[in-house]
Amino acid sequence: MPKAGQRGVPYKVSQSDPEVLYVTAHARTHDVHWYVELQWSSGGRQGTIRIDNHGRPFRTSGSPGRPVSEYLLGGTKWYRVEDN
Repeated sequence: MPKAGQRGVPYKVSQSDPEVLYVTAHARTHDVHWYVELQWSSGGRQGTIRIDNHGRPFRTSGSPGRPVSEYLLGGTKWYRVEDN
């Protein structure tokens, strides 16, 4: 879902005007393994690219009653998130 002020799908990109997509995943009570499939087209060509964690699915896990950590974009380590 695009955030306020951002363009919606479909996106039009080029080498000089790339698009960065940020994906945020939440799970309340389950342990979920997932990946993103990005469908693309260019002229008469089209395809699907799988975005994953170096060949493995990403993992999102429910956190009620458990410590929560996050890995910041461009970061180098996990950070503990304080309770809200």
